[in-house]
Amino acid sequence: MSGLRFLVFLGSTREGRQGENVAKCVIKNLQAKNHQVELIDPLTLGGDGHVHQPLQFRRDQSQVPEWMTTTNEKIKNSDALVVVTSEYNCGVPPALTSTMDQFPPASYRHKPCGIVSYSMGPFGGIRAAALARPFLSELGMISIPKVCVIPQVMGKFNGDGECLDDRVKENMTKFLEEMEWYGSAISSKIKTDGPPS
Repeated sequence: MSGLRFLVFLGSTREGRQGENVAKCVIKNLQAKNHQVELIDPLTLGGDGHVHQPLQFRRDQSQVPEWMTTTNEKIKNSDALVVVTSEYNCGVPPALTSTMDQFPPASYRHKPCGIVSYSMGPFGGIRAAALARPFLSELGMISIPKVCVIPQVMGKFNGDGECLDDRVKENMTKFLEEMEWYGSAISSKIKTDGPPS
């Protein structure tokens, strides 16, 4: 399998966020299989983390900030995406939806997307994962069947993104294998036949 271009969207901006180490783990595992991977972090992306005027609705496109046009090109050129989401009040964190809503659905269309959810509690953010599916679908993506759910996330990853829990490690491996399968299958189809009109 030739290397794919992945984007990993980090959904939390809270102080002490655990998602940063989870995202590092996803990135390290994908890079180990010779994929190109880049992190999209709302804390370092640009702007203040809130949607004021999405790229496609700005009247003067010459005034669009460089970080928006650069990130939009990365989305359009990617083969697959992974979202790493915590669960806020039984839902998807606003940092994730706000970050992704900055860009037009056409940039995401026909791309496979995987969901990694986590929480401090025993359910691993599964409610956020369930709510992320229709959101990702509305952006035009195909969410893969497998979800990597990480309950009681504290202490399961170190600061370098190494997973310290065998069960999570096994689930992450299976999740990323499925992610690669969908990414490879869809990107190959688009290369040979182009996207559907």
